Amino acid sequence: MSAGVLVNGARVDAPEGLVVEGPAEGAHVFSARGRRAEATAIVVHETVTTSVDATITALETQGFGAHLVIGPGGEVSQHGDLARDVLWHAGPALNGQSIGIEVVNPYTPRFLREGMPWREVIEAPWANGGRYVLPTLAQAEALTALLRWLTGERLPGIAVARRWPGIREGRAWLARVPGLAPRETGILAHQYVAHADGAFLVLHAWLRIERGLEAADAFARAKRLVTGARQYADIQELSAG
Repeated sequence: MSAGVLVNGARVDAPEGLVVEGPAEGAHVFSARGRRAEATAIVVHETVTTSVDATITALETQGFGAHLVIGPGGEVSQHGDLARDVLWHAGPALNGQSIGIEVVNPYTPRFLREGMPWREVIEAPWANGGRYVLPTLAQAEALTALLRWLTGERLPGIAVARRWPGIREGRAWLARVPGLAPRETGILAHQYVAHADGAFLVLHAWLRIERGLEAADAFARAKRLVTGARQYADIQELSAG
């Protein structure tokens, strides 16, 4: 049973339907690189690993960290205070203000093995290597629940606006976003500022939260939109309203 989510030094109830494993249940705690008054952004990453344990080891070895990790089946673990702890995961401009969420995903087909829960590979010119392993629907839904909760509840020390800097003007960006502020706020994919991860998951969450699609429909729509795309997915038909 989850002891709750650590926010600003206190335990609060996790989002409905999610069990979050935290330090009280044995989750690893990353060393904070500083403290902050509040968090104003969320950065979504994908790990290029195949397990939570491998993710923790890789991050620790490189001197990085993340506040939350979403495992293959949608299980969530917490590794730092969401409001207070500054962890290194998104570059100097964003680290101080952002919550880092890592979604465990092999990302590239060469890391897939028989029996793994990831099943789908798409052609993706925007991805490193040109092909992309889709996260599981359970992971996309756990992330959606976290984003809805973090941007919709009055949580102490968290002031993340429900805004989508990489989804605008009929485009869902799958690369660095032109004109993005160095200390951008809201919900961001790591892809918007560096590397090539997180944008598919942010698009799925946007379709769920802002356009009201059901889970399977949002996942399938996001898949169609990003398959074969280059710098961005065309979402003109979804952008009205």
